[in-house]
Amino acid sequence: MRHGATAWNEGGQWQGWTDNLLGDTGRAQALALREELAGQTFDAAYSSDLARARQTAELALPQAELRLDARLRELNLGHYEGHTLAQMQTHGGYAAWQADPWTRAVPGGESLQDVAHRMRDWLADVQAAFPGGRVVAFSHSIAIRTLTRDLLGLPLEAQENYPIPYAERVRNGRSVVLECRDGVWKRAEATGS
Repeated sequence: MRHGATAWNEGGQWQGWTDNLLGDTGRAQALALREELAGQTFDAAYSSDLARARQTAELALPQAELRLDARLRELNLGHYEGHTLAQMQTHGGYAAWQADPWTRAVPGGESLQDVAHRMRDWLADVQAAFPGGRVVAFSHSIAIRTLTRDLLGLPLEAQENYPIPYAERVRNGRSVVLECRDGVWKRAEATGS
């Protein structure tokens, strides 16, 4: 599940590891997730330790024993935290980062490959703790898409006026369902998405 919207989401500012709270829209999105998840059971509920994801999880699954894990954090955007795309594009390191965002770190931050490694590390621990289980995690757009891309072997696709090379988007308060059968990952349909 992607966290609900913050004021920075609504203002086009990129957050990364900046610890912003949900705004009114984000709280409403989290409460809508509560309705969507009503009656579903999970072996465990995880969340990024950043406030916007944690708040979304607490509102969406108020009875869950939430396990906070920093590995579920968003891409560390380093020098670009709080910037709009236009502001990022004027930074001297932007073009070099965009030449290979998978292996090259954001100036002062991390690479998409770094995100994939920490997300895979988290997933391996979850699979060891809950083999064959059903788990929900509240995370962030780039982190979710990076894990999905890595698990499914999806190609990088440069996007016009967007610095992350993934064609798909995950809106605030929406879900991506991944399923592993016989060691093979696939994307499943989410109800209500």
